[in-house]
Amino acid sequence: MAGGLWTRIKNGFAADAEHVTTCFLPAPGSAPIWPAQGYLRLWLAEGFLARARTWGNDRFPVLHAGASLTFGAGAPVAFTTFSRPAAAWAVPGDQFDFPITPLLPFNGGTVEIEAAVYQAAQTGPLGTAASLVAGFAELLGPPLATAASVANAISTGLDSLIDASGDEPVLGVHYAMISPGGGGQPVQAGHLVVVNAPPGSLPGELTIGADGRLAVRGDPDAAGGGAHSAGDRRLTGFDYLVVRVETRTEHDIWLSPTMTALISQARLARAHGRAAAFADYRAEAVTLAWTSADYVESDRPRIAAAIAAALAAGPEQAAFADGDPDATVADEVIALLPARDDPALAGLTLADLLAP
Repeated sequence: MAGGLWTRIKNGFAADAEHVTTCFLPAPGSAPIWPAQGYLRLWLAEGFLARARTWGNDRFPVLHAGASLTFGAGAPVAFTTFSRPAAAWAVPGDQFDFPITPLLPFNGGTVEIEAAVYQAAQTGPLGTAASLVAGFAELLGPPLATAASVANAISTGLDSLIDASGDEPVLGVHYAMISPGGGGQPVQAGHLVVVNAPPGSLPGELTIGADGRLAVRGDPDAAGGGAHSAGDRRLTGFDYLVVRVETRTEHDIWLSPTMTALISQARLARAHGRAAAFADYRAEAVTLAWTSADYVESDRPRIAAAIAAALAAGPEQAAFADGDPDATVADEVIALLPARDDPALAGLTLADLLAP
């Protein structure tokens, strides 16, 4: 499970829940994703801190946010970030689209989402920590097993730092999503919104306009509204965060760099007549795909089968041999990727794919 900082934010939000307004606004036309049938990714879509104007030039917001979900065969794991968004938080409605997590596989269970904003000073401990964590950015992406370990170590260290400094979040939120059919909020594309105002105190119902920005729903018969529906207006005068939940039924990167390298090495070995080396590279690539925790369980056999098919023929028979000369190894494998309901996948085993 996540480190102490994650628990700190969760407990703090629970204690302060009556003082903030929280809602999840599903994306129009979106459908929940089922376990082992899709992926999710979090983005900081928008944020505004009304009080930041009084902080001074040496102060800036730092975001600690992420998602905790079942990962691999173990307990839930948190994928988190602690960083300073690239854009300023000075204007209501400014969009950031700042990535919080990589694309994560949803294999069931509960997905917990957290986000908290801290006030940091350029030379203070939180500002220094944000700069240091930025140096680990490349390690917070795939392979996810490594990213989870790095994020947990960072969270543990930050918890000690914040405990010593006594800093509390300016604004925070904790939210849970589950598999469809369980009675709670299913894992679905949309926007998680938290506003630093008690429930019922806002000047209208919160909504996301056509431009993707937070607004207060107005009179549908009123004139105006700009990019929003008629009568909608920008929310001003309140601190708020908007976390966008992206969902996908298919991954956007089917081959990891390691898989791509192994396929290329296998082909090179075969071209040079090194049969034993070819078999080793092929087995390693297929096994890596079959066991990779970066993908949902139902996709791993698909990728492994596509890799095996791409390496079954000689270079002159490759999927793109007579096609696009600029096609990549990933293009070839994607062209051979079977559908999830392909009958050939039923009963398929890793041993079947590893057989000569």
